[in-house]
Amino acid sequence: MGTGDTAVELSPFDLEALCIASATEDQLFGFDLPDAITSPNSLINITGSSTDAGDQVTSHRAYSSAKSSTFSSAEIPPLARSRIGYAITQLKLAPRMMVENNSTLWCHAMLYDEHMPRSLQDAHASCALYNARNDINTDFVARHIANRIDELISAPLPTEAIEIMARAHALMLYQVMLFFGSDVRCFSQAEVLVCRLVEVGNLLLDISAQQTDPINALLLYPSAAVRAAWKSFLFRETLRRTVLSLFQFVAFCHLLRGQSGPCTDGLSQGNRVTLSAHLWSASNAFGFAVAWNERPHFLVHNLDFTDVLKDAQPDDIDNFGKTMLVSLQGIDDVKGWFYMKSGTF
Repeated sequence: MGTGDTAVELSPFDLEALCIASATEDQLFGFDLPDAITSPNSLINITGSSTDAGDQVTSHRAYSSAKSSTFSSAEIPPLARSRIGYAITQLKLAPRMMVENNSTLWCHAMLYDEHMPRSLQDAHASCALYNARNDINTDFVARHIANRIDELISAPLPTEAIEIMARAHALMLYQVMLFFGSDVRCFSQAEVLVCRLVEVGNLLLDISAQQTDPINALLLYPSAAVRAAWKSFLFRETLRRTVLSLFQFVAFCHLLRGQSGPCTDGLSQGNRVTLSAHLWSASNAFGFAVAWNERPHFLVHNLDFTDVLKDAQPDDIDNFGKTMLVSLQGIDDVKGWFYMKSGTF
């Protein structure tokens, strides 16, 4: 098992690392982004999506109250483009992944097998409608999603950990639909959700700090202990992936507004996440135990991926791991690492 003890200098999930460079921070973490990032389509364009010129102007006016000039995706420096484009592409896939697989990059498909809280049930149904949008039903779908969001944010914060996580997953899915649904009427509601995401993200940070990691091999018999270890892993690692993905998404939201967001120290100091495609993709407790005992897995401390880059093989890295590595190093470097390890990105 690989571990790292030192925080890396360039943290892909440090909010400041993804925010706008100020006059005194001209190349903050290599992004060197212009001051005029105010269009909600700026980051959408990075992924190659086409947008109508008129919609760009309308979107800009709806979403930015401080700037008057639109931002062209051509102005984004290549390094910044290579670090954030892949993550945004993965975010945009989340509603379809949730409907088709009951999962996202940050949420394991088996987490809600026994019980899916109502907040996420509503978001799940909204994702299905969102995926089925057409010229006829677009307005109905938009109203439905907006109503479900209003219901969610008006409900009191839950106190049980699984309910808090479900609320975070629902908010993230709604925010993806608002941001990337190309409906300018949604941007004001998306702005409200940023604060809600931070609120629930801070609760998850506290829960994450209480998690412990087993280090011993798992006995395959009796199976009750293996099932308990698997369920614990599903919760623990979904929690950690959710925290990282949520605050990265918040950073993108600030980036769209042309604002610098406050850092969240818990993301870079004391943070842990396990990277192992074999553990994450295990479909049952037995498969999980075999992967735990026989395959390498990397407990990443403080977002330091040194041991991962040194010792991991391409098949150890799932899409979440790819997203983290690309956010840190840029897609060309990560593709190069895969190639040097005889893998394909």
